[in-house]
Amino acid sequence: MVKLEFYRVFYVVAKTGNLSKASKELFISQPAVSYSIKQLEEQLGGRLFVRTAKGMELTPEGKMIYEYVSRAFEELTAAENKFSQMRGLEEGTVHIGASDTISKFFILPRIERFKKQYPKISIKITNRTTDEIIKLLKTGKVDLGFINRVDETPFAGITLTPCADIGECFVANKEVAARFDHPLSVSELTALPLILLEEGSSTRRAVERAIEALGGKLRPAFELCSVDLVAECAKSGLGVGCVTKEYISKELASGELNLVPLSFPLPRRKIAMATLTGMPPSFATAKLADFFDQSTPKA
Repeated sequence: MVKLEFYRVFYVVAKTGNLSKASKELFISQPAVSYSIKQLEEQLGGRLFVRTAKGMELTPEGKMIYEYVSRAFEELTAAENKFSQMRGLEEGTVHIGASDTISKFFILPRIERFKKQYPKISIKITNRTTDEIIKLLKTGKVDLGFINRVDETPFAGITLTPCADIGECFVANKEVAARFDHPLSVSELTALPLILLEEGSSTRRAVERAIEALGGKLRPAFELCSVDLVAECAKSGLGVGCVTKEYISKELASGELNLVPLSFPLPRRKIAMATLTGMPPSFATAKLADFFDQSTPKA
């Protein structure tokens, strides 16, 4: 097979039409240019150039070869330019997999900061459950996954990086919360009209396990599909809602929601960033990951 370097010399000679100019552009001697052309002609079995008073002119066969070679080198140049743009974060796309709740309360605020610095990077978010996110990662459908880490169960082929420490709490509006003049026991809490996320959510499972370990059982009056709905129902006075404390900081600060005091601790958990083990990320993915990694100084 013909060496690519011979084609590169041929391309530059054909483009410049002059051995001396080609030598300067290629940073090799003129005899080395002539040798490369000779070797290429011998390996192909035909003349590519003829010497004229004007310089090096292509033969008909040489013109045909040049059409293909020039397109190939133009594509290579375009690829190098594209690579340079991606390295400089002037272009790129990052696909993220996460739940609706994590997307809204955890990912979007960080993406907002990221986009201010790197506006040309495109971000796409797919909302799925933890198991589905892991599958999307393994099939290359997403570059980063963000999941609730309720235990230390590993996922084969997946690296998990802690991003945030969060915890659950029970909340009520001002009128309902005013009834609680002491920290509630498990039995007192479970006797209240409770507003919980629907069964199957990692948050619900973690709280249920903690309550059951203390001898109680959660019997919700309302089961809802999102933290937003749980919070809205609690604001309306329909009961006591179980939500992630870090996700309702604005409502707690404004007094729309109030913490219900408990005599026992509720579980804390981590949001973890999931990536494929051993798979190098794109430039854009690596830079975005820095905005979530707890161990990385933030830009």
